[in-house]
Amino acid sequence: MNTIEETTKYPDCYLHVYECRSGESWIMPIRGNAKLDIERLVKKWADQEYGGELKLDGELMPGLEGDYYAKIMTDGRPPDSCICWTSGGFYLK
Repeated sequence: MNTIEETTKYPDCYLHVYECRSGESWIMPIRGNAKLDIERLVKKWADQEYGGELKLDGELMPGLEGDYYAKIMTDGRPPDSCICWTSGGFYLK
């Protein structure tokens, strides 16, 4: 029997954002020619998700959680994979 993670098709390259308190997560596809700049992508995600009401509060913290945690996945692996391009925690204000 396959789990949801095993049967779900993810984009080849995407930003995965996880809210640490609620467990809610978002997938934002990344175009093939886009720079893999996690801070820029997190800012873009926050603008899209919160309509410009919330902004990145400080810098991303590599390897640490904040209220949110983001990682760039580059090979279509599921979000729970420990293999990623880069990752970091952050806060919004």
